[in-house]
Amino acid sequence: MKKIIPFFLALIFTVTVSAQDAKSESGWKPDVAVSFGLGQIGYSNWAKGGENQLSWSFNFVGNLVYETPKVKWTNAMKIDYGRNQVGSGTNKVTQNDLLFNSMFSLKSDWFLDYYAGVNLITQIAPGYNYEATPEVQVNSLFDPADITESVGLIYAHKDVFKSQLGFGFHQVLAGSFYAKTDDPTTSTIEKSIYETGIESITTAKLDFAENLSWVTYLRLFSAFDRLDTWDVRWDNTLVGKINSWLNATFTWIVVYDVKETLKTQVKEGLQIGISYKLL
Repeated sequence: MKKIIPFFLALIFTVTVSAQDAKSESGWKPDVAVSFGLGQIGYSNWAKGGENQLSWSFNFVGNLVYETPKVKWTNAMKIDYGRNQVGSGTNKVTQNDLLFNSMFSLKSDWFLDYYAGVNLITQIAPGYNYEATPEVQVNSLFDPADITESVGLIYAHKDVFKSQLGFGFHQVLAGSFYAKTDDPTTSTIEKSIYETGIESITTAKLDFAENLSWVTYLRLFSAFDRLDTWDVRWDNTLVGKINSWLNATFTWIVVYDVKETLKTQVKEGLQIGISYKLL
């Protein structure tokens, strides 16, 4: 935990300074925002019972875009981290995601443009399986790391909707936590997966009202040797602005990845927290 907070502060400072320099010296368009949510329940001589509870979450969203009449380079990063403690129990990780996407697109004379990009999905800190006794660590920063490079065609409508489809080169790289990469049918331990296939990423941002917006991100990937099975990650964030610095946020994430589990994974959360736009 002591290592995580300095990492957050260093990351925010680096992105903010870089974006400010880029904004002043070139045509870069930075957009950086952070939010912090806190939940607490406390009891004292409460006859009906209950346990004290404290939970918190941190969110970082950064975008850096460079655009000319012929090219566009888009960089986006999202970090979610949170913890929760009930009574004297274990202080548990509840959110632990790091997503990064960088895409370079070349504009054409028709409605589709050409693109090349890279997509990273990993975690920001150690994660644990709390159903096991005692708890078991299952991942760490960049261990494993899910990386996809792709080239193809993209359709974009302003900053509202974007959809890309192309050939993907997919790798999963692991170190100490190789459950996702290891093939149990072999005698050796595999710590990497390399495959080629088709990747699709669609993002959209809709403003339903002046103070209500929805952001969605859908990624699909299937390797050529298993086109009947697709990896799916669908992120949804609904934000309601209470005032200039206070937001209510609902998140809903669906993941299907047979390399992790044959079951569909679902995570949802609702929080009220402080939000601040750095740029």
